[in-house]
Amino acid sequence: MIDYQKCFITNMKYYRKRKGISQAQLAEECDVSNGTIGNIECGITKPSFDLILQIAEHLEIKPELLFYSPEENSVSDKYSDSFSKEQLKRIKLAFTTALNETIEELKK
Repeated sequence: MIDYQKCFITNMKYYRKRKGISQAQLAEECDVSNGTIGNIECGITKPSFDLILQIAEHLEIKPELLFYSPEENSVSDKYSDSFSKEQLKRIKLAFTTALNETIEELKK
């Protein structure tokens, strides 16, 4: 059976560090105390549903990514099996370009 709390803790730390922010910075962005984020990452407390959504928003990820387990394979692993790194770079560039063009059109 998957321990979703452990998955959540592992993934929260991973995405927080990937974004390059400290527990204190994430706490400030989520409007909670520094200790709250630390206690969640230590498994002492469990976040509310609303806090999970805030954490995901500030980490700029979908909330469900916080619950993926290694046994289920991560989303990036699924896509990396289907696409090469170069293909993923081109897809990202295409989406970024299209988004920027759309934003510019909307500004007009």
